Amino acid sequence: MTTFNELLGTKPGDAESTVKQRYKLLSTRVHPDKGGSKALMQLVRHAYDNTIKGRGENALSIPASASFSDGGALERELLKTKKDRDELTALNQLLKVQLSQAQKGKSVGANTSSASGADFSRKIAQLEGELVLLKEERNRLSNQKDSAIAEQHKLAGELRRALSDNEVMETELDRKSGVKTPGLLLWAQKFWLPAMAMSSLVVVVALGMKMLDWSFVTGWLDDTSPEVAPPRVRVVHAKPSEKEVQKIERGALEAQDDDTGTSSLPFLKLTQKTGVWALASYTESDKPYIAIRSDNGSYIVNDCTGDFRLYLNEQLKPLRVAANLIYQHQNQHFHVYKIPYGQGSSPESWLQSRKLEINEELFTSKSFRTSRVALVNQCQKMML
Repeated sequence: MTTFNELLGTKPGDAESTVKQRYKLLSTRVHPDKGGSKALMQLVRHAYDNTIKGRGENALSIPASASFSDGGALERELLKTKKDRDELTALNQLLKVQLSQAQKGKSVGANTSSASGADFSRKIAQLEGELVLLKEERNRLSNQKDSAIAEQHKLAGELRRALSDNEVMETELDRKSGVKTPGLLLWAQKFWLPAMAMSSLVVVVALGMKMLDWSFVTGWLDDTSPEVAPPRVRVVHAKPSEKEVQKIERGALEAQDDDTGTSSLPFLKLTQKTGVWALASYTESDKPYIAIRSDNGSYIVNDCTGDFRLYLNEQLKPLRVAANLIYQHQNQHFHVYKIPYGQGSSPESWLQSRKLEINEELFTSKSFRTSRVALVNQCQKMML
């Protein structure tokens, strides 16, 4: 026999709120709008009313207002209602289990959080204790530092007093002995190192200025007008072949043996000025030439022929000379050598150098450019 409690899924003694909750769950299932029927809804309502009034254990009865077409339909509805009741009962049990588990987890979490809070409090207390110790250590070190500084100031004061006493004693001794240190000696004791350094510097500068060759400086001050090409162009190889050397030497020997040719050579105009190129003319003719005199009295001569010659100032003809010197003849007291190649054999070599060493004698290029231009102009006038 089915009772009202069995239909709703309640038990005797359940609270009114529980009965009402079960009624709402069944109503959502058997309501006509949710797929149920009006008769089932009336039956659930009838069971709820009897259960609320304390008649939940009474046998299920069909309300007078319920309208069923036949008894079979009622049985089907009852079976469906029981099935829904069983499902609702199982759902209710599941909810109770989940609720109990949630309550247990909450209690465990509360215990864990309380334990964590206790550990955190202990750590904070430990850190606070360490902080107090560090502050005490800092204060102790600060006091030691202040003591050390005070001791240092004290020692410095004692040292100054000792030095002052020493100076007073020295002054008293000097006064009693009557000996005074000369002012110059005091200056030397105080400034001897800078004085020695300045003296050494002055000596080095003086020696350097004396040994410096100023010819290149004066060469820059000369007139640098453009050079005019010589009227006669001679192409000289850097190093002639053996046949050419033999030919040149043979021609030089023939010129030396020719007395008439030698006697007709013009003489140079001697000068006392050395180290500067200058324009001049031969003594027995008006033919111009430029020449420079060395300290030994030798000359380098360049005339309208374009050749460069060395007038060597030696009493005897030397046995050995430079390889690029070809002997020609003796003129006055000079031994004349032609310079066919090598350094000193062309205007370019003189223009590109400040000094040239020819047969172990130094000849500068000072005023060579201006003298060369003047020679070219004179030669061109003679050709007109």
